[in-house]
Amino acid sequence: MTSTIIMFLAMAVLMLFIYAMLFVKEDNNKTYLKFILLAFPFMGIDLMPSFISTTLFVFLTFVFFLFFYKRRQVIHTGSFSYVYLFLILLLSIVLGLLFSPDLSKDTITDAIQLLAIFFFAKVLIDEFNHDHGFRYSILHCMKFTLIFSLIFLTFQFIIGPSFSFAKSQNINVAGGISIRYPSFFQDPQKYAQYLSASSLLMLLLPGKTKGNISQLGLLLCGLSMIALLFTGGRAALGGWSIGLLVIVVLGNAQYRLAIISVTAIVSLFIYNYSDAIPIFKRADLADSYAFRYAIWQDAYAIFLDHPFFGIGLGNYANYVSIHNPDQYWISDNEVTLYDHPESGYLKILTEFGMIGFLAAMFFIVKPIYVGITTYFKTRDLTMVILVSSLLTWMIGFYTVYSLGDIRIKILIISIVCMLIAASKDKDQIIKTSSIV
Repeated sequence: MTSTIIMFLAMAVLMLFIYAMLFVKEDNNKTYLKFILLAFPFMGIDLMPSFISTTLFVFLTFVFFLFFYKRRQVIHTGSFSYVYLFLILLLSIVLGLLFSPDLSKDTITDAIQLLAIFFFAKVLIDEFNHDHGFRYSILHCMKFTLIFSLIFLTFQFIIGPSFSFAKSQNINVAGGISIRYPSFFQDPQKYAQYLSASSLLMLLLPGKTKGNISQLGLLLCGLSMIALLFTGGRAALGGWSIGLLVIVVLGNAQYRLAIISVTAIVSLFIYNYSDAIPIFKRADLADSYAFRYAIWQDAYAIFLDHPFFGIGLGNYANYVSIHNPDQYWISDNEVTLYDHPESGYLKILTEFGMIGFLAAMFFIVKPIYVGITTYFKTRDLTMVILVSSLLTWMIGFYTVYSLGDIRIKILIISIVCMLIAASKDKDQIIKTSSIV
């Protein structure tokens, strides 16, 4: 798609957002959250690419905050507050910026995105606490977005990967033996992570009969896995396999049967069309590992030079341009510096330092721990599926810094908030039962 068409789409989404805020009768907070997830494919559009990058998500979030946000009077319980953890992370980032010898405009971009995504998380958590059934509305929004991604992928099969919202084609799309398809993402590896996490969430969709798994959810899970094969994302596929294994081990007979059915369909597809599937036509795994390992060593050396507060938020590309100028790739005779060291964890470790890294990881690890312990108390499979969804992303994150795309940030923070809210709901039920 041309830049003109993309900007027209962005303006259309903006106008629809203003209309929704002014005329939709539903509460503005809920409308904002549902709109962001329904318009999810467009949230990564850059409104000011020649200046400080401002995605459509960031712009809509600040418009909402300034003119439409309604503060909830929510009573927060529990001995741990994520607000304090955020303040630790924020302080660590500020100190990292102060100690960094050189920064770039990417720092401002990432800082604004961080504030916007944490505000999104606060609104989401408050609405979950205010309306315990709201997470099903969020799941339905995610369902429509996933369906849109599959339709978009179908058009790419017909027209080609040039059918895209991206300003330029990612080197991973056509840089190998076969084409790898990214749908509405720019990088097929990020689409793979989106598919692996979102597909498992579809198992939470309610069926026609209470207690049954949604047939549509199972279908979307299976189609997502077939789509994942065309992204070439091996790490995401491995993460999805681990996530399914967790559900099989901890789930009930109904979920085991459902997963076996989905796996059988995907296996049958692979058996019949393996020659046309990009994931089986990639370079040797050992070669890919050797390539990444050299970059990982450089990144770890950077961390050792700045162990406590890192090199500064969003500063990786600027830093390596000075200290590690060999970290670049060439596409269409254009040199592009690496903006991450081929690992999400090392990206955060180098930019945030150990203190910021631990604070950032705690936002994900703690909800997972609480979710698992809550499952063993209640045997609620919602916890298992939400935890499994996060695990699929965490495994793929090992080789790709997918959080560079604001849409992946939105997805992961939404799952984390659902897990926090669901665990809190069950914990309150347990406490009430024990009192009675």
